Amino acid sequence: MTAALDLVNEHIRAMPPYHPIVPLEVLSEELGLPLEALVKLDANENPYGPLPQVQAALANLDNVHIYPDPENRRLRRLLAAHHGISQDSIVVGAGEDELLDLIMRVFVAPGDTLLNCPPTFSMYAFDGALYQA
Repeated sequence: MTAALDLVNEHIRAMPPYHPIVPLEVLSEELGLPLEALVKLDANENPYGPLPQVQAALANLDNVHIYPDPENRRLRRLLAAHHGISQDSIVVGAGEDELLDLIMRVFVAPGDTLLNCPPTFSMYAFDGALYQA
């Protein structure tokens, strides 16, 4: 029987592993400090949480149990109107990881050169390696 790892593309098997951020709870435990004493800035997180107005708006959303529009038509239409541009010029995603992956998938070809200036977001190097740049 073939192991699943044997089916993975060779260049992906050779990549260094991606090391995600350390969750706040894990960091708290490792350092022996309470969560309230820590502020993490390495994941573009807001240490203060959402504004009360945002929490109220989220609490009043209908149909949160229904899968959302994958093209985000309403959001793109509102952003386009606000900025005076075409909604076809707007791409939205579920976070920077998704958008960066989409950009790399569309615009980067194997063998391309990418410039990366550490220390920076580790997904730049990871996605570059994934797409053989």
